[in-house]
Amino acid sequence: HLACADDPEDPMTLEQVDRFLTAVSIFERLDAPVPLRHLANSGGVLYFPQSHLDLIRPGILLYGVYPDSSSPHVLDVRPALQLKSRVSFRKSVPKGFSVSYGSTWTSGGSTEISTIPLGYGDGFRRHLSNHGEVIIRGKRRAIVGRVCMDQFMVNSKNEALEVGDDVVLIGEQDGQSITVEEMSGWAETIPYEILTNLNDRIPRIYSNG
Repeated sequence: HLACADDPEDPMTLEQVDRFLTAVSIFERLDAPVPLRHLANSGGVLYFPQSHLDLIRPGILLYGVYPDSSSPHVLDVRPALQLKSRVSFRKSVPKGFSVSYGSTWTSGGSTEISTIPLGYGDGFRRHLSNHGEVIIRGKRRAIVGRVCMDQFMVNSKNEALEVGDDVVLIGEQDGQSITVEEMSGWAETIPYEILTNLNDRIPRIYSNG
């Protein structure tokens, strides 16, 4: 289907639509019309009405997610999923304390570190090491140190969180939100990869389905 439709300014999409319609017209002249014409992916649905034809084939848009973190938001969609966990451990650490493999993050002062039991073994991108954020108790908390296979750590600063506190990695909590698009920007990838990496080690809970 459309190769460049995520970018509404790319002329390739209209060229592809024109080629497709030209091919369809050949069958029509042979008195063998194509019964259903469809080539619009999520980008085509959003930015190229010329591509809608008889059917549309949205993919990532069905999850309420835009194809690219920089894509213009021309349609109001709601995310169809959230990614959540809970604090599994907490620890007060002094100044100069290093966290996780490789000691890539060291505390600049005494602080509280909380462990979240989710890692790259679950499909949570290792590239989020020292980059991403989560929401706990309605506040954004920075991921510190390297994301491990089964867990990662966040800096809760001077607030002592509790084991069992809800953690939002994708979704909303108390007026704060983290989107798939935002996370893909931190990880320097595309929203598709964030979603497809979430594997079956993560339990699925279906709500209002």
